Amino acid sequence: MRIKFDIKEIDGLSGEKAHIYSVQLKGEEYTLLEQFFDENSKYATDLNEILNKLCLMGRETGCRRQWFKMNEGCPGDGVAALWYGQLRLYCLYFDKTAVFFGSGGYKPSQAHAYQEVPELNAKALQMKEIAKIINRAIIDKDIVISENGELTINYWDDDED
Repeated sequence: MRIKFDIKEIDGLSGEKAHIYSVQLKGEEYTLLEQFFDENSKYATDLNEILNKLCLMGRETGCRRQWFKMNEGCPGDGVAALWYGQLRLYCLYFDKTAVFFGSGGYKPSQAHAYQEVPELNAKALQMKEIAKIINRAIIDKDIVISENGELTINYWDDDED
């Protein structure tokens, strides 16, 4: 069964330079980005730096590719990670004007790859599945992202499994 979700623009982070989106799983009260901040609250300094980057992207710089670790998913799927310190936040990097954030977590310094950390691996796999669905919807023109990063969902079939 496919993951079912909505895409929510995060108004407090989006701005003139970029649109910041997050995924909200069906039946969940909060987006994955909100869950990421809640689940990792003990890493306040790192979270604050990630939040600052997100605000800067939306308002001043756009989503600079160099701030992301690319190729965290399958070749060409756009899954990347925004990181600071030991925290990893998985996303679908679209371009400098739009990014779709999932969740992530803490990667201990002794771990060489996220696959070595079960909780982090689960978050990365979840983002890979979400990216697959979003990428398919873009190809099928069910989701259209304009050059300025604005999102239009032409239709979303909730009955399809």
